[in-house]
Amino acid sequence: MKICHVINSLSGGGAETHLLDLVKAQRNEGHELYVISTGPDKTNMASLESQFKEIVNKVYRLNAPRLFNPVSYRALLNIQKKMAFDIVHTHQPRSDIMFYAVNAFLPHKPKWIVSIHGKYDTYLEGKFSFNLLKKLLMPLLVFIWNKSNHIICISSEVGTWLSNYSTGIKFSVVNYWIEPLVFKEIEDNTNKINIGFLGRINKNKGIEDLLKLFLDLENNNLHLLIGGTGKKSYLDKINDKYKLDKKSNIQFLNYVDNKKEFFSKIHLFVFPSYSEGLGLVLLEAMSNSKICITRNVSPMNAILNTEIGFLFDNQADFKDKIESAIDLIKNDKTTADKKLLNQYNLLNEKYCKEVLFKKIESIYLNG
Repeated sequence: MKICHVINSLSGGGAETHLLDLVKAQRNEGHELYVISTGPDKTNMASLESQFKEIVNKVYRLNAPRLFNPVSYRALLNIQKKMAFDIVHTHQPRSDIMFYAVNAFLPHKPKWIVSIHGKYDTYLEGKFSFNLLKKLLMPLLVFIWNKSNHIICISSEVGTWLSNYSTGIKFSVVNYWIEPLVFKEIEDNTNKINIGFLGRINKNKGIEDLLKLFLDLENNNLHLLIGGTGKKSYLDKINDKYKLDKKSNIQFLNYVDNKKEFFSKIHLFVFPSYSEGLGLVLLEAMSNSKICITRNVSPMNAILNTEIGFLFDNQADFKDKIESAIDLIKNDKTTADKKLLNQYNLLNEKYCKEVLFKKIESIYLNG
């Protein structure tokens, strides 16, 4: 099949990383692959463009990457007309809207698949006007998604969220997958504990809850590694609020390109996000055999449970759980290894590439 993926950018975010894994699998099946980026990559994140170019037949960049710029639509339309793709798979709202607009003018109608990578109107951006705009645009997005041939939600939680906007809407749930895992036991004689966080640094990710908690612990044997990027205004705000430049045991790493190296440095992974479509980084931490703590909200609590990691409900509970996790790592290797083995088995059963990729292939053929 001749397949075209349309996505907002080729920055190293969750949707882009998943797409890179998807095109790798599709290349192995012999498909002809193309990727269109409708916008520029983020300047504070590593671009995946070179990696995509090693896999797909061609990467297209629109010359005027703006949602309301007619030049972008004309470029997208010309590519679609010229290539006559069998499948067009769009990722993220801007790309969904743009392809919907040009699809009406195509003489050859490809099968159109939409992937919904998150609960788009639930992320806490800190700006009332922006949050309101997302809410107001949702009915338009749902209308557009209903015009596609098939909708893929990356988790059951995203599917439930979508159903609240449109009862009876049809979709399939296909989770992100994780590469084959190697089970590793907990380290022996762990005295100094490195706690890790990885993700965008903003209000939605719960970074301030983590900073409050870490500063409250006041333990010289704890070190906090924070990987990820955020807006300078927000970074300056939390630096001033928590006096982070004076804390030698808190280290900001900026964008983390080598995740395996990051995970090798930590003992405990903490992900206090308020809202996620799936939480790919949580799966990545689990795949690197790390004890994990996350907020007790969907979909994270469908991944972690008391047999695997730790879930917390509020700030006081957060402190209790992180202290329990630290004690477990330091003093109860048997129970810690059991949790790691349980998460290893879960990932291989539920987030296995072989199973999930077949679901996408079936949707392409039959959706």
